Order: sequence, then C-alpha cells, then structure tokens
Amino acid sequence: MYDSNDTILAVSSPTSEQRVIVRISGPATIETCKQIFNPSIAHLTEKKNNCITKSNLTINDKLEVDSQLYLFFSPHSYTGEDVAEIHLHTNPAVTSALIDKLLMAGQAQGALRSAGPGEFTARAYLNGKIDLVQAEAVNEIIVSSNKFQLQAAEKLLAGRLAETITEIRDSLMNCLSLIEAGLDFSTEDIEFISREDAIERLNAIKKQLNELLSGSINCESVMDLPSVGIAGAPNAGKSSLLNKLLGTERSIVSDRYKTTRDVLYSRCTSGLEHCQCVLFDCAGLMSDADNILDELAQQAAIEALRNSDVIVFCVDVTKDDWSEDASVRQLIESEIFIPVATKCDLLSEQQMTERLVKLNELFGTEFLCISSKTGTGIDLLRKTIERNLIEQFKSKHSSVTVLTARHKQAVAEAIDAINESFIELKAGNDDVTAMMLRAAYQSISGIEQQSIDDKILDRIFSRFCIGK
Repeated sequence: MYDSNDTILAVSSPTSEQRVIVRISGPATIETCKQIFNPSIAHLTEKKNNCITKSNLTINDKLEVDSQLYLFFSPHSYTGEDVAEIHLHTNPAVTSALIDKLLMAGQAQGALRSAGPGEFTARAYLNGKIDLVQAEAVNEIIVSSNKFQLQAAEKLLAGRLAETITEIRDSLMNCLSLIEAGLDFSTEDIEFISREDAIERLNAIKKQLNELLSGSINCESVMDLPSVGIAGAPNAGKSSLLNKLLGTERSIVSDRYKTTRDVLYSRCTSGLEHCQCVLFDCAGLMSDADNILDELAQQAAIEALRNSDVIVFCVDVTKDDWSEDASVRQLIESEIFIPVATKCDLLSEQQMTERLVKLNELFGTEFLCISSKTGTGIDLLRKTIERNLIEQFKSKHSSVTVLTARHKQAVAEAIDAINESFIELKAGNDDVTAMMLRAAYQSISGIEQQSIDDKILDRIFSRFCIGK
C-alpha cells in the first residue's frame, strides 16, 4: 500500500468536464493551500471548521484564476485527514500548471505527491471512515454504466451487507468460544455447549450464509445492459422499428417474407434518459416452420426472447386477419410485454380507431399505436420501455443484498469450512472443529474487516481511477 503519511493530490473530476476539481488530502494540505491562495486563507484554518470560500488562485506571476476552495478538517472529512478541494472553470493547460504549482508548494511543506488509483478511498478505509465493502461500492458507483448497476452499487454503499456479515460473524464467534471453552476445561466435568446445540447453531449460520448467496445480486452481473427483444410474426415491422429506435439502419428492411433470419443485437441509447439497453430483432415467429432453416431461426429467436428483460410485440395493424399473430403470441413468455400496433401511418384516424378496438379485444390488452416511418408513438414507446426496465429492476432487487465476486467467494469458503466442522464435530474432534470454525470466521471477516492482506487491498484499490 501507499505511504499514508504523505500528502496526496489529484484531479478528481472527469477530464471531459470544464469544471475542474483538484483534491488534496494529508497533513500538509492546509499549508499547501496557504501558499497559492490570495488573499490569505489563514483565518479559515484557525477555527478548524469545514468551510467554503471564493478566492483568487495564483498559478504564476502573470496568471490568477477565480476559484472556490472547500476545506474539510480532520477527522470530519471523506479520508479522515485534512482535505481541500479546489473548484475552478478552466482548461487542461491551466490545470496542469496548477498541479505543478501545488506540488512545488507542497514539497516545501513536507512530502506531497500525486495520488495513486483509489488512494483517497483507501485512506478513508484505513482511517475507519468506511468499511471495505463500502470502499468497493465507491468504485462500483464510479464505473456504473447504467441505472441498474448504479442502484446495486448504492445498496452496497448503504452498508446492509456489512450489518449482515457482522451478525453472522458474531454468531460464529459465540459458537466457537463455547467449543474452545470446552477444550480449555476438558479435564473438568463442565459442558459449555452440547454437540446437538452446536450443530443446531451452525445449521442456523449456514442457512444465513446460503440465503445470502441465493438471495443476492452480483455487482458484476448488472454491468451487462438489460435486453429488449422485438418480436412478432414475419413482416410485422420489427426491423423498421429496430432501426427507428436505434436511429441507424442496423437491420435490413424488405417487403419480402422472412428477411430476418438471425438475432441482430445493438446497443440502444437514443431517447433513453436514465438507462441504456441492448435491443435485438429476430426472425419472425411462426406457429409452424416450413423447413430446417425456418426451424433453426425460430429456435434462435425464441431462446433470445426467453432471456430478454422486456419484449416489444409487434402486430401489423393493417392486416385483415390476425390469427397468425394470436398463435405467435402463445410462443412468447415474458413478464414484461409491450404490445404495439405497427404501420399506423397507412390507415386513416377512423380506421385506426376501429382496428385498435378489435386488437385490444382479441389480445385482451391495449396496444400502443406506432409508425416507424413517421415516428408516431416512438417517443412514448421509448419511455414505456425505460419505465418497465426500471420497475423490473426495483421489483426484483428491492430487498436483496448486493455482493461482488470477492464477497461470494468469501461466503462460499465459509460455508465449506462449516460443512467440514459438521463432520469433525460429529466425529468428536472438537479441536479440529474449532480450527474449521476459525477458518469460516476468517473467510467471512475478510469481506469487511480491517485485518485484510495488503495484497488484497492493492488489488481492490488498483481498479479505481486516480482522484477517487
């Protein structure tokens, strides 16, 4: 790990932003800031109260820029040390000159250097401001690419996992203490815990661990974007709708029957404010395949749709007979199903109204009227897709615990150790039982305790970007 006695600094804002944030943390923070701000900020440092002030920042003899200085004094800061944040609107050249100026000023006050990846959050962890689970959650929030991943990371940051782990760890230690007490007083006629009671307690702990695994979502799993499939009978307007939603000609559009054979995937960001998704088009579904190629295309389409989070079901509203579409509907299994009536630009308003009434009666649900040609209803469809994706995530994961791959490995190792302890306990090997329970305790403690190997810490914080 890095030397925590140094003062560190880094740009903590995205490089694409015009507003630059430079963060400093460590014992030389305040004295470094005094060297570059005009007028003096000495009056702010005497009270040791967190504060914000506007001041001129001296870059060199010819350049001063307006800035805001945020001061956070130890221990009431993110890292637990004296922290300063300099906020200013500038360009990369001025930012680079500012960093050089700060390094020169800081070196005069003591050790000051550029921060490494995740070093600010590492200091927050080492100084007891957050636990290791929360530190990992900070990085998950930073790298989140969709709203679902962000919500999962926020759950991790909230500390629910740490509370659960503490409860399990305490239960393990209580059981272990009673077993070891029996070993210490083995020559005395004292039974601190019976084998039946120990097995019952360990079963309860194992059940908690199994529930933690089975009732959790993996942070890594929500890094994948949710999928939205476009389904329907051949020539229902699926490919045209895919292209319209993507804003590009991704799929071939043709009047010929069965043009689309494969499953076509593409990332959709257009019109979705809060989340992105993978949008896909597949072969038109049929109740009976004519040949082996049709059968293979059907199998690929149905498999893709089965794994999708949302299905948009297209029906050509201009058709006179929807019996084929009704049969296709029976092939689709999905919790979230958005029915749309396509090609509505080809009918008059009165015809459209009459057709929608018949569609709604036939399928028992209300259809959204859209036109890929004119754009009618497309914005409403995008909003409907996004709302359903968000609601689905909330309903599935509102009460679950969030685990990273490292957490799941630690829980699995603890379960294995407890299983071994059952065998040894039933065989009367109390000393080996105690050893296995200590292994389980160490595995589960490794999720959020301070006493974790430096190599593991290095691996965790190396995934961070610099400045966080």
